[in-house]
Amino acid sequence: MSLKYGMLGLLSKWEATGYDIKKEFDDFMSIFWHTHLSQIYPELSKLEKEKLIESKMIPQNGKPDKKLYSITDAGRKELYQWLEAPSETPNVKDSFLMQTFFMDNLSLEDVLFQLKHYQKQREARLEKLKQTLYEQWQMIKEKNEFSTRLLMSSAVLKRGLDQEEEYILWCKRTIEFVESLEYLWNLEESNDCATINEVEEAFYRYFEVEDLDELKN
Repeated sequence: MSLKYGMLGLLSKWEATGYDIKKEFDDFMSIFWHTHLSQIYPELSKLEKEKLIESKMIPQNGKPDKKLYSITDAGRKELYQWLEAPSETPNVKDSFLMQTFFMDNLSLEDVLFQLKHYQKQREARLEKLKQTLYEQWQMIKEKNEFSTRLLMSSAVLKRGLDQEEEYILWCKRTIEFVESLEYLWNLEESNDCATINEVEEAFYRYFEVEDLDELKN
């Protein structure tokens, strides 16, 4: 997915300013996409040159005029073509997992600190998403209206909640896993290693299996 289609998707149902679009990305679409204001306005200009969107100036009392964008028929057609195309499985980039992969270079205390600190960050994200869900539901109840956009955006919000809960659980279980094998750091200092028999029980417990052959089923 590109920023282009995110913008066309937002403008497919309502007119918006560049600021409105940025707020939508920050408040809700951050579950699956992140962007900066410095990216949004150049992309809007590009879409307008391609005649996929159009704009008009709206006068404001005591404020600078604001530029309001809307989708064109050509833009709507391109959005539909993208929506109907098969989606590719995303290539994951997770900087914290990259750090975790190499945390054997840190002391045991630092490893546990990093894991616990990151868990708190994900817990904060989860609380923010729960607040978003609460506010969205209150708005829906107040208007007493429900639409296909609200239906599908709710599905995305549910995935975001599940994702944060899964990440928090992974942090908790990884902290327990590291703590159960903390003596490995002492072995590391003497350039020694544990045997498989010594770590097997903790390993299977972490992966919630009795034997890794279960993973083949």
